[in-house]
Amino acid sequence: MASSRARPIALVTGASSGIGAAYAERLAQDGYDLILVARRRHRLELLAERLGREAGAECEPLAVDLVDASAFSQLEARVAVDEGLALLVNSAGFGGYRRFIEVEPQVINALIDVHVRAVARLTRAAVPGMVRRGKGAVVNVASLLALSGALPPNPLPYRAVYAGAKAFMLAFTEALSGELSESGVRRRSYSLFLRALGSGGLLAN
Repeated sequence: MASSRARPIALVTGASSGIGAAYAERLAQDGYDLILVARRRHRLELLAERLGREAGAECEPLAVDLVDASAFSQLEARVAVDEGLALLVNSAGFGGYRRFIEVEPQVINALIDVHVRAVARLTRAAVPGMVRRGKGAVVNVASLLALSGALPPNPLPYRAVYAGAKAFMLAFTEALSGELSESGVRRRSYSLFLRALGSGGLLAN
């Protein structure tokens, strides 16, 4: 997408349903054009068409499985060079709720890929350009289960890997926000900020 357009650009992962779709709808209403990322192309295309019709947003649907290393690398490279990107929303996720001793290794890998690796690397791809341009934002959608480690699994679900991954998102976002502040980002009046929200949160800024 060209960076000369009047509307800022937001990239939303997990945009085909749930929280990601809600973010996309709100951002379109708030004047953003959108890069919509999820696995299900048909749902993305329907959402893109609707947001264009209802909110005048130009939407680019990108069908990407964040677990697929090759497809993810292409998305990562795209984020790194997009000079129009004003907002990154990492909202993709899934639960994988099972007793830890019963969770298949490939599910553990996928949970870590989506909630840890993709979040860290997409943020790493986006933030340098935001700092260089002096504006931008990253929203990482976490979960209250990130704070549930000491609670028993009943009535909560079995969640060791999921809760651990969401706890990473919280700690990562808080630590990175402090790191950027110490590096002079805030002192130079950059409008870059990072936020980790519980799964019920909606962008308010």
